Amino acid sequence: MMPPNITIEYLANHPELADELARLSWTEWQSLYEQRGETFSDSLRKYRERINIDRLPLALVALAGAELVGTVSLKHNDLDIRPEITPWLGGVFVVPEWRRRGVASLLMVRAVEEARRLNVERLFLWTASAESLYLKLGWQPVERTEFCGMSIVIMRMDTGK
Repeated sequence: MMPPNITIEYLANHPELADELARLSWTEWQSLYEQRGETFSDSLRKYRERINIDRLPLALVALAGAELVGTVSLKHNDLDIRPEITPWLGGVFVVPEWRRRGVASLLMVRAVEEARRLNVERLFLWTASAESLYLKLGWQPVERTEFCGMSIVIMRMDTGK
């Protein structure tokens, strides 16, 4: 059950968190960034670009009081090997001590609501590890492939827009 004190807000309302998000993202996915030829400054730039409310890319943050506990992004591109697919839900991250408490599901549901609000009819995501969670949330697998040495599944959700 979700702790009652979790709120999901726009990164745009907390722009000071962009640098912390970039650090968390870099720590979690450094090998992926490096395989794509990206540096920490690329991570920082990408989060700073997501300080939007009315258009993509945008990031949402999960807060427990003032503490950052998770994030998700809506973005134009998220998979180098499928540049023709857009837009994406990506960068789902929950700090380790808050995992397995429903924070990711809360973020995912809100991100889909935001996509619908922005008239996005269909979203994609890719995952190497969380397919069962996304299936429970209504995502459908569309392709299985390899990316950066991982077996991944590309999934789709129609937002109902």
